[in-house]
Amino acid sequence: MNPDTPTPPQADTALERRSRELLLASAESLDARTRSRLNQARQAALAAQAAHAGERPFRVPGRWLPAGALAAAAALAIAVFIARPGAGPATPLADATVVEDAELLASGEGPELYADDADFYEWADSDDAAGGEG
Repeated sequence: MNPDTPTPPQADTALERRSRELLLASAESLDARTRSRLNQARQAALAAQAAHAGERPFRVPGRWLPAGALAAAAALAIAVFIARPGAGPATPLADATVVEDAELLASGEGPELYADDADFYEWADSDDAAGGEG
């Protein structure tokens, strides 16, 4: 066995034991030149990993995060303000026609609807206008 190979734990399943045996057998059947190239590649990868171990992984710098959030909020506020339908002129508290109608109802006198065209109202009340008989 290879000294770099860790000893297998005792609680391995049959599948794990058989897989490990096949892997080790295939590694031992490699020629010396291929083994050397694989070992050199492994050592180069480990050295590259060790060289970059002190570097921080990429992340958004802390000082730019609040500025980006503020810019996004401002853009959203502007978009909502622009997309909002126009409010138009403010409506008065009491419209003139509403006031006139209220005054008419408050007075004890009835409206003088019949004074303008009394003949029309007589005709509308008749049975001939309603399509009735006689």
